[in-house]
Amino acid sequence: MYFYSRISTVGQNSGRQLANFKSLEGFNANNVYLDKVQGNIPFMQRPEAAKLFDIASEQKNATIVVDSIDRLGRNLIDILNTIEIMSANGINVKSLKEGFETIVNGKANPMAKIVISVMGSIAEMERNRIKERTSEGIKLAKAQGKYKGRKLGSTQSTERLLERHPIIVQKLKKGLSVREISKITGKSTATVMKVKKILD
Repeated sequence: MYFYSRISTVGQNSGRQLANFKSLEGFNANNVYLDKVQGNIPFMQRPEAAKLFDIASEQKNATIVVDSIDRLGRNLIDILNTIEIMSANGINVKSLKEGFETIVNGKANPMAKIVISVMGSIAEMERNRIKERTSEGIKLAKAQGKYKGRKLGSTQSTERLLERHPIIVQKLKKGLSVREISKITGKSTATVMKVKKILD
């Protein structure tokens, strides 16, 4: 059993989350992973979270305990993506606040499925709102002559592309597939393929 905690600033105290972990049978302080980062950083891009995922995905029937699911991601979409990645790698996520586990006795938990399904519906609405706001913002910027976009025919240098996607580089070197890396990082398969071609 592993325990994941996130606090936003160095000055913030993780004591409450750790106290909740300690109340559980099987608690081991050596299995606690703590990130001191802002919540807007995706789970897989956090140092301790990425390390924890790599370790847990190599174990059989691993469980990652969080105080609440909002510790997993920057928003509902990111949280859902993280849970899906965990489940695909056989990792059970146990949330103390929400009171559910994603995998029970080696099978997907129906109750968790219902909760995640509801979250998914809300996330879809959120995605659509983001798309609408982005589209409206681009239209307004174009009308004001502020939106240029990338120049036609311009490309990123290979060095710049690798610098922008260190997580993809790391996962490719570990032998993960393009599809797996796309799910983990949230990047498109096309982007992962571009990085892969450079490394090859």
